[in-house]
Amino acid sequence: MFRHVPALLVAGWLGSGPGLPGQETTPVEPVLSVPTAIGRWLSADFRHLDDRRIRLAKELASLPATPQNEQSAHLGWKIFGYSGALPPRQWVEVDLGGIYPIDAVALVPVDEPTPETGGPGYGFPRRFRVELRADSSPAATLADFSAVDFPNPGALPVLLPARQAKARYVRVTMIEPWTSEALEAYALGEIMVLSGNRNLATGLRGVKVRASGSLESPPAWSREHLTDGQSTVGAPLVRGERRRAHGWQSARSGDGGTAIRAQVDLGRAWPLDELRLVPARLQQYTTRQAYGFPSRLRVEVSSDAEFASPRVLAEWSSQPFINPAFNPVVVPGDGQPARHLRITALELWPRGQDYHLFALAEVQAYSGGVNVARNATVSVSSSQGGEPSHWQPAFLTDGLRGSLELIEWPEWLHLLSRRREVLHELAQTGAALAARQPALARTTRWMLMIGLTLGVLGTLTAIARARLAQTRAVIALQRRIAGDLHDEIGSNLANIAMLTELGQRAPGGIASADVTEIRRLAHESAAAMRDIVWLIQPGPHDAPRLAERLRASAGRLLGGLEWQFKITGLAVAPALDVQRHLLLALKEILHNVLRHANAGRVEIRLAAEGPRFSLEVRDNGQGFDPRLAVDGHGLTSLRHRATLLGGALELDSRPGHGTRVVLSGNLHPAAPPASLSA
Repeated sequence: MFRHVPALLVAGWLGSGPGLPGQETTPVEPVLSVPTAIGRWLSADFRHLDDRRIRLAKELASLPATPQNEQSAHLGWKIFGYSGALPPRQWVEVDLGGIYPIDAVALVPVDEPTPETGGPGYGFPRRFRVELRADSSPAATLADFSAVDFPNPGALPVLLPARQAKARYVRVTMIEPWTSEALEAYALGEIMVLSGNRNLATGLRGVKVRASGSLESPPAWSREHLTDGQSTVGAPLVRGERRRAHGWQSARSGDGGTAIRAQVDLGRAWPLDELRLVPARLQQYTTRQAYGFPSRLRVEVSSDAEFASPRVLAEWSSQPFINPAFNPVVVPGDGQPARHLRITALELWPRGQDYHLFALAEVQAYSGGVNVARNATVSVSSSQGGEPSHWQPAFLTDGLRGSLELIEWPEWLHLLSRRREVLHELAQTGAALAARQPALARTTRWMLMIGLTLGVLGTLTAIARARLAQTRAVIALQRRIAGDLHDEIGSNLANIAMLTELGQRAPGGIASADVTEIRRLAHESAAAMRDIVWLIQPGPHDAPRLAERLRASAGRLLGGLEWQFKITGLAVAPALDVQRHLLLALKEILHNVLRHANAGRVEIRLAAEGPRFSLEVRDNGQGFDPRLAVDGHGLTSLRHRATLLGGALELDSRPGHGTRVVLSGNLHPAAPPASLSA
């Protein structure tokens, strides 16, 4: 019993696309509304499909390209009708003349040259069944596509594995025709019956073709063309060596009737099953016709090199042989041993006026399924001269045609079949990816809306937080300014009021010393007010203006003393609250110098390095013992400021050796300014 072959396994097919029915379209990445990268991120299913698409595209690039249309004037078998006039069931049957083990059956489509009604895959049945039968046994189904439409295969053959089934008859029953508007047709270019490396339909003698009906319209249409070896697939060729070896061609002859021969020595006698003559191809000269193939020729074999007792296997002398285009011409052997084979051109191919020649790409001889002519010795009666040349007698058996390598039919058809399967899977995968686009688009839109909403909310939150922080900073600054007003100006005004009141009560009025003190307090209050106004007024508070303010404050306080103020590294202004602390700390230190040091010289140095600063004040006064220092020196306030600024206060003093005070901290403290309330 023969096994049924699953449709997807044995056939595969091309996806539909624009153009004529069955034409192969170049696979491209689908145009997606959602970019592939986003689709892969959103959906594991989409990612799996896209990985499959990438894998299939890579495999497709490694397979042979779909053969160019290499069919000759023999198109194949055809039957047609219009508007339902064609009976739905038609059949064709190949009779091999005996029972043989069959590995596979290949159905090769037709490429109808009339584009208005044809194109690749013209007439290929939409529904059909293939059966194998021995002499009297019931028919066994090899493949059944009668229940669903079979997508048109275009230019690629449909390979149906048979797994060594033994049969004599191969029948294709067609159930639903190919249609184009009112036209209905059944058509096939070739039925190939593979056994080992041979196509029995062309390699056996006495093969017959029967059909339920046939358009006999020579030279294009005849049921006999189903087994003549001429179809769209041409010769089984794949990319081979880089060197170009076109084959052999004779010297130019002015007489087309000149007989020219090529002879192959197989090395020893072989029982020959079939011979194959592979036509040459030069596209710049012939696009649909084999280069140099003679219209009349004879093929014979012999055991001796002189052909004293030749056996003629085929001869076309009384009528011309139609140019086979680029398909191998198969000559059935007689199964008898022979060492030498000879191909004689009786009428040369006309390349131009008074210019005739004979050319072939390859000669193959099969014995037991093996090409025994590979690299065999070749001798010719005429050859084109000149070196280097792509035409040499030895190239007739080198396995190349141009830069392509000849392979065997099973491998070639398997590769073409796999190409069809990959194209089908790519079409399916592309459709599946496209089908997931609407859901991905909706998800993407929702995610964009959610992301946009979150972004807007985040922006508004950041703005609100910034405004809240700014409000808190303003409130903290207001509190600090209020404290400054209370501590400095309020205290000074209270002292002025007290001195004035005491002076009014004292006999003789306000003493001169009290007036001097009142004047001093008034000046200090005015200076403090100017510093506070400078801190809170709008406008830039950059490093030069800070330096100017610090120098001015030092100048007011140290009038009458020798002093020096050096500022280094202060390229960027500190935070405004740090500026306030620097200004107030400097004034506190200088007040201590004036009140307690009895100094004649004061050196001030403000240095910034990276994110930190240090304010150093050194005097040459009388000094003191820091262990005996009291709060009257303002050290508690200075230490508090250093802590708030993330720094420290250093005090170095000895009686009789002056005093050195260093206040360090951060130019831009991490703590919020509101905490710097001293």
